[in-house]
Amino acid sequence: MSVATAPSFGSLVRILLLTIVFGGVVSLCLWYGIQGREQALRAEVAMLEQKMDAEIETRDAMIERLGRTSRLARIEILNQNSNAEGEVLSTDLRFIEVDEQGTELGRREYTIPGDVLFVDAWTVRFDHEQVAQGDPFAGRSLILLRRVYSDRMSPRDGLLIDTPGGIPDGYALSDEARFERAVWRSFWKLATDAEEARRWGVRVAQGEAVYKPVTRGQVFDLTAEASGGLTMIPLSDKDTKVAAVEPLSD
Repeated sequence: MSVATAPSFGSLVRILLLTIVFGGVVSLCLWYGIQGREQALRAEVAMLEQKMDAEIETRDAMIERLGRTSRLARIEILNQNSNAEGEVLSTDLRFIEVDEQGTELGRREYTIPGDVLFVDAWTVRFDHEQVAQGDPFAGRSLILLRRVYSDRMSPRDGLLIDTPGGIPDGYALSDEARFERAVWRSFWKLATDAEEARRWGVRVAQGEAVYKPVTRGQVFDLTAEASGGLTMIPLSDKDTKVAAVEPLSD
């Protein structure tokens, strides 16, 4: 009958050392694995943050474009003639067209009966998505100022601002101007033919007018919203000084 011999001290030491080394290797592998996974997670989080920042920036830019307004003209009420009862018989006004930078393009003076001023225009509004995306041609409402008149005049007798179907003063022969000219040539078809309007990406095409009672010394800004229509905003003395019209250089 054989007797099992107990392992020697040296064997125990070797086993212990091998166990420690094996455990160290396993721990090291686990540590590197955790570190690698952590780095991957950090990289993924950073990428998601960059994507989110880009989406927020794009969204903010779209909101800004949709809410953008541009000044079309400055209207100055120069004088009013009244009768003995204080009724305003006529109003003299100056109409100053401006470009997108606020520089004067041209000015005209008109006299209208009474004291309620109407400004008439053709407006074309494009799909919100095209405006939000900043489409070079359909990224804003197009407005053709046509005439001014009062509540004591027939609109057909209104005083012309621009020739219907033409391009307002100051437009260069750019691609945008050619596109706009084509829009005005097709205006009534766009206004009445749903399929044609859809083909051009037009949401609304219509004539519209803004009007307000006015008094001597008042100043108004005529503005257009990128995705909306015409607005006529009264200015205070402070606003008038801040938003002064820059005249054309000689």
